[in-house]
Parts: sequence; structure tokens; C-alpha cells
Amino acid sequence: MARGGRKDQPIDRSQGPTAEFVDDLRRLRGGISLQEIGRRMGYHSSTVSRRLNPTELPAWQFVESYVKACGAESGPWEERWRVLSRPDPEDQKRPAGEAAGSRRPGWRLVLAAGAGGVLVAGLGVVLLQAPGEQEAVAMDTPPPAPDPRYGFATRIDSMAFRVLSREWTQTSAGDVELWWNNSCPDGTTTYWVALRPAGATARFSCDSWQYYKWASVPAGTHHLEFWKDHDGRSIHGSGVVRAGMPVVIHPKPAPTQSPTAK
Repeated sequence: MARGGRKDQPIDRSQGPTAEFVDDLRRLRGGISLQEIGRRMGYHSSTVSRRLNPTELPAWQFVESYVKACGAESGPWEERWRVLSRPDPEDQKRPAGEAAGSRRPGWRLVLAAGAGGVLVAGLGVVLLQAPGEQEAVAMDTPPPAPDPRYGFATRIDSMAFRVLSREWTQTSAGDVELWWNNSCPDGTTTYWVALRPAGATARFSCDSWQYYKWASVPAGTHHLEFWKDHDGRSIHGSGVVRAGMPVVIHPKPAPTQSPTAK
């Protein structure tokens, strides 16, 4: 997308987590030009563009400087960067031609019994946490219909691996809540949802209503990313996204990999 002067080349997010991470960094810039970001960072704009390469994870020092130049907090980005920067022992077992680092970060994270608990206000439920991943809360009933000024209902017709929700823009900071119920085939019990471009990843369980809240989400344009283990099985479901402030809902995105949330 063009932002004045130098232009970004589109990134194919299906290349893997590093490509997604770099694309999210680009999106974080919003309407700020590369020239302005470079000025704030002390880099030439061509250097910034070159380091936002979807095939190579940029150094943390660069990412931290870039995120701060965009006016965002670096903490959530550091969490994602550290997951991506870890060497993957599974790479040694990959068939020839399969790209290293193509796994979804967090697939093999397990919630430890001794993890710290966090109380969800008003729900009376304690969430067990593990680094980089949190747990959604099981709900007994479906959510109420959303006020269109503050959210939207959506569904997934078929997800074999990954889908994106539609985007929304909020002009102020506030909480974002998700209620979701996915039906899964035998052998599939879990899927994940993350707030993009910068937000915690929550682990959801199949075949029941689940709830998660992202607190104090900054102003800007956001979307949700859903994914599951790439096992060839398809899941489907529906839910509600609700924000604590008025939002502008964007049109549905074009399909990227598997059918998208509608």
C-alpha cells in the first residue's frame, strides 16, 4: 500500500508466521510514511523498507525502535518476536521443501498446573495462563445480539487452518470481547484466536461457548485471527465481537488461504 514516496510491496501472509509478523508491523504504521518513520528512528526510509522483509525476522532492536516510532507499546510485539526467534527442533524433521518456521507459534504451548490465575471481572472465573498464551472462559449460554455501533456477529463456514475476521476501527482505547462456539470433528479439541496487529493469543476449546476479553485495546484498526493445528480437519462456528467503544466495521476481506470468517 502506498504511503507517500516509497511504496510497500504486498506481503503474502500465507508464507508463514514471519511474513505475518512483518505485515502486521507494516499495518501498525497506518498512514505514517516510511520517510517519517525513518526520521523518527534515525534510519533512511530505504533501510526501514529493506528490514521489513517477509522472509527474514528483523532484529529486536529494530522492531522495538520501529514500534515506538509508530506510537505503540513494544511489550506485545516483543512477546511475538521472541516466539518467532526461538530455534525449532522440528525443523530438522521437516520433509525436503517444507519451509522452516512455517508452524504456528504457540501450537505446542501447554498450560502448566502451577500457572498464575487471573480473575475475569463479572464472570467469577479464574484463567490459567502460560507465557504467550491465555485461556478462554467456558460460558453456559450464547451471547446477546451485538449493538451494531459496538460490534458485529460473524461466522466461520469452514476452517482447515487459518481465517481472519473483518476489520474494525476504533477512535479510542477500550476493551474488545469475543464470544465464540466452534464445532470440531473427533480428534480436534482446541483452536486459537489472537487480536491483530498486537494482542494476546487466547486458546479456545471446541464444542462450547467460550469467552475472552482483550483489555485496553489502543485506538486504531484491528482484526481477529483464528487458527488451528494444520491436521486437514475442518471446523466451523459463529460468535460475536463486541467493543467497549463505538467502532466502524470494515467490509469483509477477500479469501486468503481457507474460507474466511463472514
